[in-house]
Amino acid sequence: MLLVVPEQNPTTFTKIYSDRFVSLNIWERRHIQEWIRQAPDVLGEDLLILSTEFNRFKNSDDRLDILALDRKGNLVIIELKRDEHASYADLQALRYAAMVSSMTLEKLLPYFTTYQRAVTGQEIGSDTALEQIIDFVTGNEDFEELSDKPRIILCSEDFSTELTTTVLWLNQHGMDISCVRIKPHKVGDQIIIVPSKIIPLQEAKQYLVEIQQKEEAKQQTNSRTKRPTTLKLLVESGRLQPSEKIYLGRFLPSYLQPANRTDPKYIAEITGKLGKNNAVKWQYDGNEYSISFLTHHIFLTYHPTSILVQFKEGYIG
Repeated sequence: MLLVVPEQNPTTFTKIYSDRFVSLNIWERRHIQEWIRQAPDVLGEDLLILSTEFNRFKNSDDRLDILALDRKGNLVIIELKRDEHASYADLQALRYAAMVSSMTLEKLLPYFTTYQRAVTGQEIGSDTALEQIIDFVTGNEDFEELSDKPRIILCSEDFSTELTTTVLWLNQHGMDISCVRIKPHKVGDQIIIVPSKIIPLQEAKQYLVEIQQKEEAKQQTNSRTKRPTTLKLLVESGRLQPSEKIYLGRFLPSYLQPANRTDPKYIAEITGKLGKNNAVKWQYDGNEYSISFLTHHIFLTYHPTSILVQFKEGYIG
């Protein structure tokens, strides 16, 4: 609903309720596509229109409604639907995104020059077209080539729950899909179009970024924890043999180095076992440990601060 307030008497107003494109005889290609082609900022950002009714797909007769470029140099698939009942808009847009993902600037230029000729009636060369594209891309100083991850903008009078749920899920898994709702309102003999971006909501955008960063960090952690330990690699390759002795002092600070390198406190024996807690046997007590735990234990036990604490508490006579 909109409130129309007359300037002469702002204490009064008229309620204007949203209408339907169908009842207003508004059509997707003839009207909505032309609005966005001429005023792409209605979608909430600056976009350079590259082509409309793009159909240069191999082995396919599909037509992409609008192909555009954003300020960072990403191709943008703009898929238009007149109402929420148009099914498979998300899948259709994904198919288009996959088809143009390998497009290069060199391949794009002929389509852009053809579009410019159709719109302006003037011929421009590839050099001029390339200059216009580069001048438009201001959000990426290193821009030299199109990204292989096109963005998607779905634009419709409304969206079904099934579609918005799918889009949210895809965004959480690395896609960049926006949903822009455009609502028509009849005011006298005029139709007012009110756009609103419903995905991603501004307040939800940071949340989605944080979710993605958390997932990426989790994957990196998992990949690190799955790597075999150095000791396991050495034993399996035969570079270290069971019963072979190693000197633990090399893992400790210089001030903890013993006067006698044969001191059993600093000697461990390779067990040949590949578990987490049985890689080496400490000669000092005959028990099995991991190397990291054992060196940490030696450090805590024989660090000068530890000795001072024991002395103060009466453990050293």
